[in-house]
Amino acid sequence: MVSVQRKFAGKKRSGISISAMQNEKTEKQETEAIEDLTNKPRTDFTINELMSKWNAFSYQLKVKGRQGLYITLTKRKPRLKENLILEFIIDNEIQKIELEEERSNLLTFLRVELNNYGIQLKVLLSEEDNTVEHLSSKDKFLKMAEKNPALHELREKLNLDIEY
Repeated sequence: MVSVQRKFAGKKRSGISISAMQNEKTEKQETEAIEDLTNKPRTDFTINELMSKWNAFSYQLKVKGRQGLYITLTKRKPRLKENLILEFIIDNEIQKIELEEERSNLLTFLRVELNNYGIQLKVLLSEEDNTVEHLSSKDKFLKMAEKNPALHELREKLNLDIEY
């Protein structure tokens, strides 16, 4: 055991640490905050132009293999609020982490493409109940039959058993 410790004592480790990632994230946020955008152009744009550029950025992510983030960005549309703030609703914390990683690239892309450096992004967590209901096959059938009562008749004609 001692020989193993000595073997690695002088070598640099290449592991990922949470504190290093947090420090890197803080540095990125500070860099974004320091950049002065007040003297940059603020050309007006329409919601259609915004959506076109938003979808173009999303598609680039899909091509790069970032399917999860692509789905996150295309599931809902961002809402343009006062002072060029884009509100974007996501479903869960994992989507928030993914989006935060790509936030600066998204904002840079939108600002350059729309020639408006006043654009800001505000990410909101959905207040919808995202719990998954696990139903038995009988419960699934009964739930579907509530919406379409003809299923009971079909089950009887085909002599199907829903309790297996």
